[in-house]
Amino acid sequence: MTPTGLGRTLMMPRSFRVRMREAGVDADALAREVGVASLDARFTPRQADAFIDVLFAAVGDGAYGLRAGADIRPELFGVAGLAAMSAPTLGGALARLERYKRLFSVDTLEQVSGRESVRVRVNLARPEGPSARARADMELAFVVCFGRRLTMTRLVPLEVRLRGPAPAHSGDYEAVFGCAPRYGAEVDEVALSVLDMARPLVSSNPELQGLVGPWAEQLLRENGSEDVVARVRAALARMLPDGEPSLERVARALGSSERSLQRRLAEAEVSFRALLGEVRREVAREKLMDPDMDLAELSFLLGFSEPTAFHRAFRRWEGMTPREYREAARASGKVS
Repeated sequence: MTPTGLGRTLMMPRSFRVRMREAGVDADALAREVGVASLDARFTPRQADAFIDVLFAAVGDGAYGLRAGADIRPELFGVAGLAAMSAPTLGGALARLERYKRLFSVDTLEQVSGRESVRVRVNLARPEGPSARARADMELAFVVCFGRRLTMTRLVPLEVRLRGPAPAHSGDYEAVFGCAPRYGAEVDEVALSVLDMARPLVSSNPELQGLVGPWAEQLLRENGSEDVVARVRAALARMLPDGEPSLERVARALGSSERSLQRRLAEAEVSFRALLGEVRREVAREKLMDPDMDLAELSFLLGFSEPTAFHRAFRRWEGMTPREYREAARASGKVS
């Protein structure tokens, strides 16, 4: 299992309790099997990892992960789910889930942007563990069905790629995703079109985001995963105007070796590349509120080598171009 930070704890989302009750599973009894008093208690990453294994073993249904992911309601994810639901677009919502997922899971999501699609990839803490197939199924089904539910469209992935051979429940994939998966891939992922990622959410709510966003960030700090992360983010923000910061340069600024900083970020379950993207995104959103900020100037301020790279990154983050984002902000009165 991937090493995790000492003292870090997780809360299982309420969606787990609801889904397990429907499946006739005693969630508290399973929690006790891994050394936790009940599902309402806090889990260490190791206990959370073991709990998912015993859950899928108790259900004994290979297709359970697919069905569970399709049925899970994001509002039962607590602050992480509310933060995602309040985003303006599907791409923005998935970016928030990517960031806040470590509040309740050892498995993570990652967005990989291309010219015509964004691949939403599942990174499992134990890709060869006994419940790996069911975990990946659950995550991918949730991503697609979350998009359908909150964009009110029949969203169908451009492609579904799964590791390993076709499982016994292979016939269920097309019913959930609307397309047949490709097996034997190196990763578990769904490819969504840039058009779908730019679709607005019916649940978008800027006022709610203003409430739950700071709350989610506070929870990240309190659960022990944000100490080194906050320092790296601050260093990146300082260094961006001088070009894209390297891990070596940031480590030197923090009085650390590159290897040590990389290890500490791995313990916090976040990558240097992901943090760089988050900081760039936050600075971009802030600077776009200034009507006098030239977009080409902003791209260099963010450390990009050329404006086209900035435009591609911003479309991946927000599902729209920087100019469209500024125009939308102007229409809402946020830009004069």
